[in-house]
Amino acid sequence: MKAIRQIGSVAFVLGLFTAIFIGMPWYVMTADNPAVPWWLRLAVFCSLGGILVVLATLAIEQRAHRGIR
Repeated sequence: MKAIRQIGSVAFVLGLFTAIFIGMPWYVMTADNPAVPWWLRLAVFCSLGGILVVLATLAIEQRAHRGIR
């Protein structure tokens, strides 16, 4: 479970980094109603999916931990 959480964390950080530090400057430089490129869509979905995986694994681990006690 810890490995799945680590993968989700890495996906979230990479997606967030790409969306903020690459996507925003790209959007500012091409401000004439640009189409969203595939890599920016992928970065947004990675950040959303990564945080979802991390939160889901934490909830599962806490539920298992509370069941033991």
